[in-house]
Amino acid sequence: MLRLINCQHATLLIEQRQDPAMPQRERASLWLHLHLCPYCKRYSRQSILIAEWARASAAGRAQAGPGLSAAAKERMREQLVAAG
Repeated sequence: MLRLINCQHATLLIEQRQDPAMPQRERASLWLHLHLCPYCKRYSRQSILIAEWARASAAGRAQAGPGLSAAAKERMREQLVAAG
């Protein structure tokens, strides 16, 4: 049976959802919460984008050096706003 979780618990689960050891019941409760809560759904999308950018930055850092251009920062800001 699914149990309703609060936003605080949902944000914790969002950050842990890549863990394969997360129980199926927790995954299902998070799924339900994300379908009911637009704020946590936005947070989830933003969290995914930030993780992707971090991986890309880590991969590119070895090749291009540190830092982001102003244009890249603006694109990231626009994508975060659009994800919401």
